[in-house]
This record gives sequence, C-alpha cells and structure tokens, in this order.
Amino acid sequence: MAITSTTATPAQRAWLEQYERETTFEPLHQDELDRGAMTWDQVAKANVDWFEFWAMDAHLAIQKNNPEDLEDDSST
Repeated sequence: MAITSTTATPAQRAWLEQYERETTFEPLHQDELDRGAMTWDQVAKANVDWFEFWAMDAHLAIQKNNPEDLEDDSST
C-alpha cells in the first residue's frame, strides 16, 4: 500500500497517511485527485464513506456469526 498522489498538499498527504495507518487500507481516488477529476473534499469524503460502509458490513457479518447469538437462537 502506498500514498501515490503527487498533487496532495503536505496536510492532505498527512491525512492520507493517517487514513492508511488507522484503517490499514490504501486511500482511494488518489489518481482522480492528481488528474483533477475529484476535489480534495470529494476524495476525503469518498474514503471516509467507503470505510464506514466496510466497517458496518464487517460488523454485521461478525455479529451475525457470533456462536453465542446462534446458541440463543437455537434454544427458542
């Protein structure tokens, strides 16, 4: 994983690095930022939105397959 943007400001680059460090995912849309196809605000929002959806899906999958919950369901 890497920060590949060549146009990000130092503050934006620091944010991208923090995003990667905290989420363990490479930030999305760096090429679009460099091409001018997306603004910084759009890139940051898209990354936060993607991670929120990923986390929600992971949480639901983990919760759904919790053995304790499955045992509670089978006793009714």
